[in-house]
Amino acid sequence: MSSSGEDSLVAAGFDALAARVAILDTGGTIVYTNESWESFGEEQGLARSAGGVGSNYLAVCEASDDPDATETARGIREIAAGDSESFRLEYPCHTPGEDGWYLLDARPYDHGGERFVLVMHVDITERKLLERRTQEQADRMESFATLLSHDLRNPLSVALAHTEMLELDDGVDLGDDSDENPLRASLERMESIINEALLLTTIDAVEETELLALSRAVETAWTTVRTDGASVAVVDDVAIRADSSLLTHLFENLFRNAVEHGSTNPASNAQQDAVEYGSTNPASNAQQDAVEYGSTSPDSRTRQDAVEHAGDGLHIEIGALESTAADGDRDDEAAKAVEGGTRPTDWSGEAADYDGFYVEDDGPGIPPDERERVFESGYSSAGGSGFGLAIVSDVVDAHGWSIRVTSGRNGGARFEVRGVTVVDR
Repeated sequence: MSSSGEDSLVAAGFDALAARVAILDTGGTIVYTNESWESFGEEQGLARSAGGVGSNYLAVCEASDDPDATETARGIREIAAGDSESFRLEYPCHTPGEDGWYLLDARPYDHGGERFVLVMHVDITERKLLERRTQEQADRMESFATLLSHDLRNPLSVALAHTEMLELDDGVDLGDDSDENPLRASLERMESIINEALLLTTIDAVEETELLALSRAVETAWTTVRTDGASVAVVDDVAIRADSSLLTHLFENLFRNAVEHGSTNPASNAQQDAVEYGSTNPASNAQQDAVEYGSTSPDSRTRQDAVEHAGDGLHIEIGALESTAADGDRDDEAAKAVEGGTRPTDWSGEAADYDGFYVEDDGPGIPPDERERVFESGYSSAGGSGFGLAIVSDVVDAHGWSIRVTSGRNGGARFEVRGVTVVDR
């Protein structure tokens, strides 16, 4: 290819760019512009002397009272003098019809023994508008969090305090003969929704983690959940690296979800297994943990409930996930077993490598067509707030983990969290 052919090829390539491109000599004179540069000047009604070939770009910038133009002239002069190898500046360029932003990128190169400066203006309007919308959403979230934490929480706390006083007054009829005061239950329900919504607005990316015993994390969360006779077992003695507070929220919401959706299904074989897992088999540390969490500690009402109902209540199991390709086979086995009315083989086994953990219950499970939607904020099939599993998803994302829902061994729900640092204890 001849020299003129090469020049034509390069010029055609520059003209194909959406970015506005100009080449300056060391004095700031424009020696080349591409089609986008020239078209922009024409659209803005600029004279050739203000930005065409032969005009001095630095002189135009320095004559402007715009601080961005002055800064641009300074940066390009440093490049031309050999004092800098690049200069970048983001700046607004609004027109009467629309707002716009550009990135100016300047860098030097040598050709034929001379030094030149390549200047590009790249349209970044779409990115800037997205950043603006993101910031506006963040500001609204902050205002919403303030509303939840102060404007709603404070009067709700006052209402709960007055309810407690009314409960102590024998002369006041609260309108229900049951053990549960409907007024208190409604207020506590409101408080729970506020707390969950507030948590959703404040979960950020995790920066610092610590090594936490899986059994201890489960125990901490279990004591805060109304279990309705359910029991829990941790079957692997491992530790995971996580943010302690967020991990507690994750387990709390998975446990609440299991209890709310599974507490009305007491007749399955799996729930009979809960007696074995959660109360009568002392040979395993994990099973002993289940006794502690779900059945024998006298200082908690929920734990006493688990003693009374461990044989006919929901059972929840937590364990480590092996780093193997066998999990897909396990899913197939579980699905076939549920359809055929049989129980699949035991999945437990010794493995040196883990990359996550699972939370599995023996309740009714989650239909395949709902498994993606369950993590959407506000989605609930049991009349709940719809925030619980959204919180779980946000906690997983904050740690950089992944989560999926599948079928448990007995047809219940199985949540698998991967990408987790897991260590044998």
